Order: sequence, then C-alpha cells, then structure tokens
Amino acid sequence: MAGVRFSQLVAVSQARAPVLCLPVASRRSSAGARAPGDAAPPESHPRRLLISVDNSDASEAAVKWAMQNLYQQGDEIHLIHVIPRLQLAATYGAPPVDFLPYQDPTAYEQLIKSAEDFVAKRALAHVGDITPHPVVHIVKYEIDTDSIGNVVVKKADELEAAVTVLARHTKSRLQEFFLGSVTSYCVHHSKRPVLVHSGV
Repeated sequence: MAGVRFSQLVAVSQARAPVLCLPVASRRSSAGARAPGDAAPPESHPRRLLISVDNSDASEAAVKWAMQNLYQQGDEIHLIHVIPRLQLAATYGAPPVDFLPYQDPTAYEQLIKSAEDFVAKRALAHVGDITPHPVVHIVKYEIDTDSIGNVVVKKADELEAAVTVLARHTKSRLQEFFLGSVTSYCVHHSKRPVLVHSGV
C-alpha cells in the first residue's frame, strides 16, 4: 500500500449493466456538444473518480468494473467508506442513538483499523499501482444525523468528482430503516454524475 493516503473524517434498476444517472444540469450541458475545432475547457486538476466502498462482494465488483471501464491514465481515484452508527452500535452493544465514541477508544480505533484493512484487501487490490496514488477516505459516522448518502454526495461535491460509483445492495428492512438507501439518496440528490453498478 505504498503511496496510498488514508484520510479519516468525522461526518458532520434490476439491470445487470451499470446505470449512469446524470443530474439535470449535466444532461442540459451535454446536449450542446462543442463544435469541431472548439477548444476543450481548461482542466484545473486531474479527473477524479469517487468510488463508495464497503466490505461486500458487490462493492469489490464495482471497484473492479470502474478500474477496467472508467479509469484512464492520470485519473485520481478516491475511495470512500462510511462507518455507520448501526455498525458502531453493534460493536458497542448499544442502541445507535445512544452511541458515544469515547466509551471505548481502543475498540473504536480498532474498528477504523479493520475498515482500512478490508479497503486495502478488497478495493486497493483492484486499483493497482497507479499515479497519482489513490486516496482512501474513512468517514467516522458518529453523532451526525446526516445520511450516509449525504456524506458521499458532499465528498463528491468537494472533490468535483467526474462520477461517483456505487454498488447496488440488498438490505434488510432494519438496515434500510437505520441507514436508508445510499444509492437512492445519491441518485436523487447528487449534482454530479452517479454510476450504479448492479452486477457481481
């Protein structure tokens, strides 16, 4: 994992083919393509791809697909993983609304380390040795009421991501109640393109 940067933050269709969802503004701008000979707008930074990851086969497949089909040499790859309150609560054995991270700092930091480990094994393994080096954002979802999808959308805006890649998951009713649908939230609220990978 030489060169990989980990950043820790505290967050304040059934089709098999990936589905690309463009916000209205992007669809309008893409309708007026440049005329032949027109200069391309200047790029202030490399193209940035944001991939939301978790410890699942679907997420790993989405990373692999993005690297094989979207990545171009020189792109910046950003991986984001949000540790939700439901997972933190399971670790501490307390209801999500009662979670306090300072109750057991050692266990809390171990949870962060576990997240870094699976990201390295399940995601970075498919990214490979690229330049610039990938950046991993571990977002510690503590007592903020924002949804995980909102955290991802904010990160995409902050990075000015060319596209946000998410894996489509099937969650239980309990998980849906606490976590909501990250994919649905991003598709409906992101001002930047979102690609939903459905196949494993």
